[in-house]
Amino acid sequence: MQFGDRVLYDSGSSNTLGVYLKEISSHEALVKLDDNPVKVVLPTDNLTFIKNMDNMDLAQALVVADYIAKEQYDGHYTLFGFSTGYRFCFGTLDKVSYHTTNLMPLGKTIEEAIKKAIDEKVDVDVILDREDKMLR
Repeated sequence: MQFGDRVLYDSGSSNTLGVYLKEISSHEALVKLDDNPVKVVLPTDNLTFIKNMDNMDLAQALVVADYIAKEQYDGHYTLFGFSTGYRFCFGTLDKVSYHTTNLMPLGKTIEEAIKKAIDEKVDVDVILDREDKMLR
């Protein structure tokens, strides 16, 4: 399993969906379960792969974005919703303008915008660098 994969955890008495974050050891993994606000370490034998990040659902997308933001951007990300779609980037976009907003990855859904930002590694610094080059 890889970072961001959707998994099913079998606790013996019930099954719970979650998002795989990272391997702790050959027998344990850090997982964010949908019904638990805290990340937990679980035995990998009880985890079943459901799907990767290519077709994320909203819960999966938000968990992955939140984890990346907390690990690399002090917990910050910027998400805008418009009638034409959603724009997303990591970090706090404090210079909001037509140009900076237009440089954020666009998706028809929140999940799609987050996926593009992850794949293209788009954060505030990338956006401001692109804007600076564009306005020269």
